[in-house]
Amino acid sequence: MDRKRFVPVVIVFLVLIAVTRILLTYKVTAQGFDEPCHVAAAIELLGRGTYTLDPVHPPLTRIAIGIPLYLVGERFPNWPASDPRIRNYNDVGNSVLYDDGHYLRNLSLARAAVLPFFVLALGLVFFWTRREFGNFAGAMAALLFSTLPVVLAFSGLAYTDLATGCMQFAALFAFTCWLETPTTRSTLVLGVTTGLALLAKFTTLLFLPVAAVAILLVKWPVERRPGPARNEVESGWLKKLGVVLAVVVIVVWAGYGFSGGNVRESMQISPESMPSFQHFPGPVRNIARSMVLRDSWLPAPALVKGAATAWGLNKNAPLAYLLGKEKNGGWWYFFLVAVAVKTPLPFLLLCLIGLSVLLSRPPRWTSLAPAAAVFAVFCVTMFVKYNAGIRHVMVVFPLLAVVAGCACGFLWQSPGRWRLLGRSTLVVLLLWQCIASLNAHPDYIAYFNELAGRDPSRVLVTGCDLDCGQDLFRLSRALHERNVSHLNIAVWSSADMSRMNLPAFQTPPPFQPVTGWVAISLRSLRMGDVFHTTYPPGAFSWLDGQKPVEQVGKTIRLYYFPPNGLTGSAKVQLDSNQVR
Repeated sequence: MDRKRFVPVVIVFLVLIAVTRILLTYKVTAQGFDEPCHVAAAIELLGRGTYTLDPVHPPLTRIAIGIPLYLVGERFPNWPASDPRIRNYNDVGNSVLYDDGHYLRNLSLARAAVLPFFVLALGLVFFWTRREFGNFAGAMAALLFSTLPVVLAFSGLAYTDLATGCMQFAALFAFTCWLETPTTRSTLVLGVTTGLALLAKFTTLLFLPVAAVAILLVKWPVERRPGPARNEVESGWLKKLGVVLAVVVIVVWAGYGFSGGNVRESMQISPESMPSFQHFPGPVRNIARSMVLRDSWLPAPALVKGAATAWGLNKNAPLAYLLGKEKNGGWWYFFLVAVAVKTPLPFLLLCLIGLSVLLSRPPRWTSLAPAAAVFAVFCVTMFVKYNAGIRHVMVVFPLLAVVAGCACGFLWQSPGRWRLLGRSTLVVLLLWQCIASLNAHPDYIAYFNELAGRDPSRVLVTGCDLDCGQDLFRLSRALHERNVSHLNIAVWSSADMSRMNLPAFQTPPPFQPVTGWVAISLRSLRMGDVFHTTYPPGAFSWLDGQKPVEQVGKTIRLYYFPPNGLTGSAKVQLDSNQVR
């Protein structure tokens, strides 16, 4: 078999291995915190044709998640309009998942809808890398991408993030190809992929423009043309850019079912209850007020409402956690630190080697485009005030895989006396990468590299970077093995706890040491987040210094305190409470 025929076999093999690893996590990983939300929005959209429960995310991934559930007969709960649960996406989503008695099947079907996006992303990583650096580099980039724990983690959850990273990456690839050869075909591909990226997540409005500018900046010095010829080319690009924008509008509006409606009814606001729109820029604020007063008609009102909600969420600067500290609005370096500790070190080393190779070679702008896009994304995230997980910058991982693929090709083709050293280095790094990935199975969500230290919960804990409620299945088994009949439980989970095969349980109050069995997840311990409630800081500080009976999975600590058997800070706090 010649090399050209062998490469597709390798890619198919990588896909099969990775998909198998992802599927094996389904029975181990309990529902992620946001999965009921996405399921509820999906079933509402497919079953009712409305999109009101959670428009803060565009519908592309929700449509994918909903299709397999809808095909097996899952429908929106038949609750009366007066039932308050009908407006709560967690209640609706859990009803869809649990009520027919096929919880694990339904959860697995919702998650399986993300797999095509993973396969597409892996394929695009291969094609972009091969286009720039050859077949070997392309295959190695695909290998590296398919072994990244963060990629495997969100390929195994019914979340929007993997699909978002895939479509944003596709749009940037299409943009690079279009800049190089602006044909009718590449123009249409760019319009479709950009539209799908916008339908995946509103971060596209942030990432794609800055990444596109960065790519243009690396292209401009290399391909500057003299006056008349340059003006003619730019004129052609502007015309094709208009076609791109038209296609984007059509694709996005189609994703919202070509819906439309008046502002007041769609947004559920009136002139009397109109918000101040204080978080919006002055011109936008004035336009918004005018539209409410006129009750203007809008295309895709759910899109407008979702984008406005996402903007307000960032402007509100919610609480973030990093390196053991909490802060509203987070830190400018949050995503840099997150990528540094959540990515295998050999992959990061290959990225650094690839970047140095790219910068040392004669300028070729298409080869620099992925690295330029990564740089732009990290720059713009420095101004983002919503620091809630590495999953929000998922697009950087396929881009970095292309850069790492460049390094693989360079090391393998090292000239002369450096060849043995280059190839040996590459083999060591690839083995290290594969071993790290295999050791992470099936706890891809909670993966951290060596830089995070022994207790990664002191580095990151929110946004499904560590604790996403994924260890409840394991907790249930551990409690049954120990014949536990009553439990105090404080975990970060959206699951219906009454249907998770747990013993009788109660939620411990803040600052109140308890006796008996206690299960607490790391997010609850560090931040006081318990189910859908947030306790004050230090609510569980009485557990400091206490030794757990068992570590359940990567995120839940199981303790047992016999009556009058508390020690240390727990006993002091209990005694002080009794005095009060």
